[in-house]
Amino acid sequence: MTRAALPILLAGAMLSAACEGKPPEPSGVGKWRFTHTTLKDVTDGICQPTDLNDGRKGTWCFAQVPFKIAKSTAEVDLYFLGSDKSAPLLELQLKVRGCHEDEVEQWMRSAFGPPIESKASRVYWKNSFLWAAAMLPSEPGRCVIHFLPLAENAEIDRIKQL
Repeated sequence: MTRAALPILLAGAMLSAACEGKPPEPSGVGKWRFTHTTLKDVTDGICQPTDLNDGRKGTWCFAQVPFKIAKSTAEVDLYFLGSDKSAPLLELQLKVRGCHEDEVEQWMRSAFGPPIESKASRVYWKNSFLWAAAMLPSEPGRCVIHFLPLAENAEIDRIKQL
């Protein structure tokens, strides 16, 4: 090894060590992960065929086990691309009734870090796996949080326009 290579190796080792202490980025919420969840993983609730907003065929699963957000409970809706058991998770929606916007936003910040953008009643997050939009509120007393994989550009754009 040359002397010139030593600083590069040390810098790389230091960066690697620093990165190891960083918690991994979330790829979903609860047991639902964009990196591996498929329709076969749904064992509760009701699933039925649906037409997705862009015309593709999908499966909508609802009446899932509720999810706790801050001091509130969220209904969970899942959308999958297709209807076979290997259909990947395409969207996860959390619907919070009796929503306290500040508590939900704080929960999102603690789970996903600082938002990439904030508007009047919309807050957006993005990481290496997903994009999220929190509608705070989506209507009086109700908040909806949309989670999508990054590849769903058209649906992300559609949700930004809501």
